[in-house]
Amino acid sequence: MHCRLGRLDKEIAVNQNTNPSGVDRRAFFKLSAAAGLACGIGPIGSRPARSAESVRSAERKKLLFWDLAKFDDWNNVELVQGRGTFRPEASFTHPETLKGRVVFPSVWRDADGRWRGVYSAGWKPFSLFAIRSDDGIGWEADPHPEILPAGDKLASNHVFTLEGSGSGVCHDPVAADGYPLKIFGRQEGEVVYQRALRDPDHMWHAIAKAEGAKVYMSETVTLGSRDGIRWEIKSGGAWGRPDWFPEDPVFAFYSRHLKRHVMIVRPGWGDRRVCWRESEDLTTWSPPELLFQPDPLDDDASKGFYTMPVFPYEQGYVGLLWVFHYSNSEPVRAFNQFYGSMDVQLAFSYDGKRFFRGKREPFLALNAYPEHGCAQLRPTSLIVTDDEIRIYSEAHRVGHGREGNARGLHAETLSAMTLHTLRRDGFMYIRSRGDWARLLTKPFALRSPEMTASVDARFGEARFQITNIKSEPLPGLTFDDCLPIRGTDGLEQPIRWKDARLDESLNRPLRLEIKFHNAHLYCLRTAWRFLDAQGMWMLEDGKSVDHLLFDF
Repeated sequence: MHCRLGRLDKEIAVNQNTNPSGVDRRAFFKLSAAAGLACGIGPIGSRPARSAESVRSAERKKLLFWDLAKFDDWNNVELVQGRGTFRPEASFTHPETLKGRVVFPSVWRDADGRWRGVYSAGWKPFSLFAIRSDDGIGWEADPHPEILPAGDKLASNHVFTLEGSGSGVCHDPVAADGYPLKIFGRQEGEVVYQRALRDPDHMWHAIAKAEGAKVYMSETVTLGSRDGIRWEIKSGGAWGRPDWFPEDPVFAFYSRHLKRHVMIVRPGWGDRRVCWRESEDLTTWSPPELLFQPDPLDDDASKGFYTMPVFPYEQGYVGLLWVFHYSNSEPVRAFNQFYGSMDVQLAFSYDGKRFFRGKREPFLALNAYPEHGCAQLRPTSLIVTDDEIRIYSEAHRVGHGREGNARGLHAETLSAMTLHTLRRDGFMYIRSRGDWARLLTKPFALRSPEMTASVDARFGEARFQITNIKSEPLPGLTFDDCLPIRGTDGLEQPIRWKDARLDESLNRPLRLEIKFHNAHLYCLRTAWRFLDAQGMWMLEDGKSVDHLLFDF
């Protein structure tokens, strides 16, 4: 599955263009058979044996505890959602003299390791200001006096103004158009009205000419940047449709599984649900498909979903779902309930298309009153360092819809960019419900003898054993033979046994059994391939198992 067959990739791309919801299964299975002949996993049966170095070079992957789908049995085990830790020392506020907010702050690291970012000082107009940091904690203005945005230059670090609204920065690893950084925005009002009057082909031309300006006249635009400082409106960057008018913010990411860009949008203006759409070139987009809306588990109070920034993480994707709590004892006085708080729930995906919501509890909980983020937390950036995950958010001290009313109460700033940190791989983990806990994986085949665990056992212990399909421990690889992980905390702790190695167990149907107490287990890492029954039978018969479609 890891070798690249040009014909297979091309055929899949063609079928995905004609069928956005998936590939043509008949063509895929036909070509997958050819792929299986070219992409074997190891020295099985009559196939030529690979060297030990070749076996060790197999790709090691993490088994993250998004769920327990890779386990056949568990006892006394609790699946726990992690929670980001607020870092108040990293909060950044817009200079008070400018009377602005911090809207959609976006952070990234340059190739030289320098931390950089931009944010808007308001929702509309969308005025971008550049910031920088040596460590991602202490932030300062990044002045660019040579850049003169449209209209007035509001500060030395003011680098761009869009007469309209925008979103957070999206990173495009393909950058076929030369712009690795993009922002999806929207314009309305006089600028759209005048454009419609001049252009007979404009979708609003007939109404503009016959009836004048209308509140619903809007159109979408895309901003592009090569360096995060110099921004421009891209020609051909309209991402809307004549029959669909979504409300920003809009985020996008690149799915390496689909080889497509994916946009997270809403079904329409004021519609608080989340949709998914895809594009090969960031110009032509598939129709929106509903991804999330409140479901039967969300019956505790009225809520809606604003958007969901998505970030590639290890083999999958993590989504940070903005949950708007708009329950109100007052009657609805407008199109919908407009006031309330906002926090964050966790979602994840194995393939970049099908997402699952996590524990239905806050992943980033609101901060204590009156900290920034006590009323709204809206994450926009996720950065992975060597040992932690950093999540930067737009944070407010007042609820959604109340921001303007509260500005005159006092001189304190009402919004900021805030930081939450999380242990690497700490989105979800497992722990014991009491003393010893035990769990057993589904069958898999190993392609490398190295196996590690991310586990915090500073005050507890974790042991491992390798079994056959019938859960019978293999000689020398039992719990009693295991060198226990205890009294330590580490991201890549080797799993070892006293007198045995895993070299003799490669490319055989195996299970891994784990027992632990007073410890948190965050992930397991090795070069493994989980099997179906057909794969097990073929592996036992010395055949390749590359018929498997899913390697997650």
